[in-house]
Amino acid sequence: MKENFSKRLRKIGKVVSATMVCVAVCLTSIVFGEGDEQTKAWEKKVPENIADLLAIQSKLQAALPNAKKAVVALESGGGAGSGVIVSEDGLVLTAAHVSGKPGRNVRIVLPDGRRVNAVTMGGSEISDSGMCKIKEVGKWPFVPMAEKDDSKVGDWCFALGHPGGFEEKRGMVTRLGRIINKRYSTLRTDCRLLGGDSGGPLFNLDGEVIGIHSRIAMDDDENFHAPIESYLENWDLFQNGEMISHKQLQKGGFLGVGTEETAEGLKVLQLVKESAADKGGVHVGDVISAIDGESMDSREELSIVVGSKEPGEEIVIDLRRGDKELTISLELGKRPEE
Repeated sequence: MKENFSKRLRKIGKVVSATMVCVAVCLTSIVFGEGDEQTKAWEKKVPENIADLLAIQSKLQAALPNAKKAVVALESGGGAGSGVIVSEDGLVLTAAHVSGKPGRNVRIVLPDGRRVNAVTMGGSEISDSGMCKIKEVGKWPFVPMAEKDDSKVGDWCFALGHPGGFEEKRGMVTRLGRIINKRYSTLRTDCRLLGGDSGGPLFNLDGEVIGIHSRIAMDDDENFHAPIESYLENWDLFQNGEMISHKQLQKGGFLGVGTEETAEGLKVLQLVKESAADKGGVHVGDVISAIDGESMDSREELSIVVGSKEPGEEIVIDLRRGDKELTISLELGKRPEE
C-alpha cells in the first residue's frame, strides 16, 4: 500500500515537472500578449497560448503563500487527514469522516511542524462537512472563505493537503485543476486527491476556500469536495457541536418518486399514490432536470435536496415530458409511516 501510494505521488510530480519543462521551452520562442489579456486568461474556456498559461501560473503563485499558512494536518489515533484554519481564533474546517463525532480530542499539525490540541465540533454526515477548534488561545493564520461560491464548471482551482499524512521535508502538496461538475451537494474537480488529503481545502484562484476535500474515485477527474455553502448554511449548528445525520433526511419533505439516473436527468419510474409528486402533476416517464434551479444528476442529490426541506414547503421542478419542457410547483408532503 505504501509503495503504491508513493508511485501515485511520484506520477503527479512527473506530470507537474513535464508541464514546467514545456513552459520553459516555449518561453524561448513565444512573444507574450498584452497585460490586459493576461489578466483574463483564467476566465477563458481554454488557454490559447503560453501567455495564458503563464498568467494562470502567476495567479496561482500569488495566492499560494497565504493559503499555505492556514493548511494543517489532523491526527487522531492511527488516522490522518487535512484541514484549513478559517478564523483567527482557530476554527478548522475538515471532512466529517476525518473529524468524527463532536467532542473528540485531535492533534493539529501546523505547517511548521508544531502540534497543538483541538476538539471536534459539529458536522454533517450528509455533506461530509466537519469542524474543529484549536484549544490553545492565539492569533492563528487563517484564510478567507468565499461568502458565496459563484464558481462554475471550467473554472480554475487548486487543492492543498497532506496526502499520506504530514511530512515536514515534503510539506503540503499543491494540485492545480478545474471544476468538472458542480452539484447541490458536491464539487467535482480534476485536482488529483490521495489518501490523507481528505478535509483539506479547495481554493479559487483568488485564494478563497470554495470547498473541502471529501472523497476520490479511480479516475483522475473524479475528485469530490463538499462545497463551502454546506458549512456556511450550518455554521451555528456546527459551532454548537450538533451533528446532521442521514436519519434526519427522513424527517424532511417527501416527494414520492422512484427514479433512475440518465444523461438528461432523473427519469421517473414510479409514483407513490397520493404523494406530493402524484398530486402535483408529475408523470411516470418524466425526466426531472432541476429542483429550485439546482440540477438533479443523481438520486442521492434528489434525496438530499428534498430531505433538507420541510413538509409543506413549496418547490419548483423543471422536467421534460416527451418533447416538452415543463415547470411544476408543488408542496412537499410527509414521509409515510413505515
